Amino acid sequence: MFKRLIKGSKASASDNAVRRSMELSVVASNMNVLGNIVSDGVLDIDGQVDGNVRGHSVTVRPDGRIRGDLVANEVFVHGTVDGLIKAENVTLFETAHVRGTIMHESITIEDGAKVDGKLKRTERLAIEDMRAESVRRNVVPVTDSTFESQNDNDEPQSEREIKILENLRLIS
Repeated sequence: MFKRLIKGSKASASDNAVRRSMELSVVASNMNVLGNIVSDGVLDIDGQVDGNVRGHSVTVRPDGRIRGDLVANEVFVHGTVDGLIKAENVTLFETAHVRGTIMHESITIEDGAKVDGKLKRTERLAIEDMRAESVRRNVVPVTDSTFESQNDNDEPQSEREIKILENLRLIS
């Protein structure tokens, strides 16, 4: 579950090939984004984002800061994240500062990284079982579009939706 990061270690060649084939989006150090960012590719955050971030692979550089939830397959944090991190693979470098819950399948934490919150290990099989159960019971499965507003007033319509939003800290 916890791995020791060896300085200078490289990701596997297949991981690097996948990342190279994706589009790169950058929030530069002189940028301040107010709102959500959604990408199917690689995000490189060197500025400040006040909103939720979703991407395939997200890197928060040492001067980068995210105030909101971060959801990705891979997350690399050198800077600051204030909010939920949900990813298959999370790497926190020595300059990282995270305040919030980290939900992960695997996590690497370098000496010096600061985490003020909870670490919660998740397993892919548990998520797939929940989706299969919801299909069996004819319940709308939890997907990315579940969290998009399906009405114009952005008000929760059911107790289930309120619980989902509370869990994601989108409402108080």
